[in-house]
Amino acid sequence: MQRDTPLFTEEVLQKHVKFLKRHLLLLPASHQSTDVNLMAVVFYAFESLAALGQDIATDYQSNLKWMRSNYVSQKVTDEELSGFIGGPTMNIPDTITLSLPNTLFGLLTLVLMRDMEFFDKVLNKKTLGKFVSRCQLKENGAFVSVLDYKLGKASIIDSHDLRFCYIAVAILYTIGCRTEDDFKEYIDVDSLVEFILSQRSAFGGFGAFGEAHAGYTSCALSALKLLNKLDELSSLEKEKTLQWLIDRQVTREGCWEKQDISNEYYNEDDHGGFQGRENKSADTCYAFWCVNSISILYPNLKTMLQTEPVKDHLLNRTQNTLTGGFSKCYKEDADLYHTCLGIAALKLMEGSFNGALCIPTHAAKEFDL
Repeated sequence: MQRDTPLFTEEVLQKHVKFLKRHLLLLPASHQSTDVNLMAVVFYAFESLAALGQDIATDYQSNLKWMRSNYVSQKVTDEELSGFIGGPTMNIPDTITLSLPNTLFGLLTLVLMRDMEFFDKVLNKKTLGKFVSRCQLKENGAFVSVLDYKLGKASIIDSHDLRFCYIAVAILYTIGCRTEDDFKEYIDVDSLVEFILSQRSAFGGFGAFGEAHAGYTSCALSALKLLNKLDELSSLEKEKTLQWLIDRQVTREGCWEKQDISNEYYNEDDHGGFQGRENKSADTCYAFWCVNSISILYPNLKTMLQTEPVKDHLLNRTQNTLTGGFSKCYKEDADLYHTCLGIAALKLMEGSFNGALCIPTHAAKEFDL
């Protein structure tokens, strides 16, 4: 039997590994703003390394204690909440600094580190669930990412959108919620689903203010999948969303050829990549968001999507084979975020990635996710 050609040569693979590991060492002063979200930095690097076949649990065993130290309990009046803070600088006395994104990043990082003991003996699912619960807005079912740092109520200045709805659901799924009753112990599932469905665009896809966006669409579909609520979308709505997603793939073929003449911003180097909205350039991260959404709606991905042009765009346009890593587009330098999602998109098309949780399939299966 003929084997598939590896995505990366050994030389390029090692460059990606070195690029990712550099972000786990001393970061330059320009990255100081990430101190409040170190869980994101660690997760992006670990997720990518794990997807590339690196043994995270063995290589970073000595860092397990530090990772666990970012899981904290904080009191609101007489109720105890728990979750992850962004890093040591956010462990502030008498101040609520838990956040939904850092909590999901922290949990999934410990999954990648195969820390079964944390989930069995350290994690307090009840208090973490209460934190998630407090982030839900009673008026529309959506979620904010943080609480008021003194009052412990859902922040009135934070945005509420599909990103945080997905993150809330993914957190609960990761700590063991599977049935509707499991989720309802902590959140109002009905109002959440109603909010998600209210974000549908008339032309397919999901987004705020009626404008579909690939990232928000992925969040909406992933949340519905984890909630086992995809059937809340009619067949027509699924079809419209699927068509909208497929149309986000930029090509220099067919009617797109006329773009070269009529649109000064069109660049044929975008061929094969995905844009996040209409009339935008291709961007590495949207390859993941779109491919993930398509795979949720139509699991037999390769019969619905031209995967080879996507791979070509990622490997020959946005991959940096000199320093390692992936960039947003062919003109820019590689960065950690786009490296994470570029590798995720490639592995998702290869069939070895759980897109709804954004971790390699082998890690998800080990924790029954």
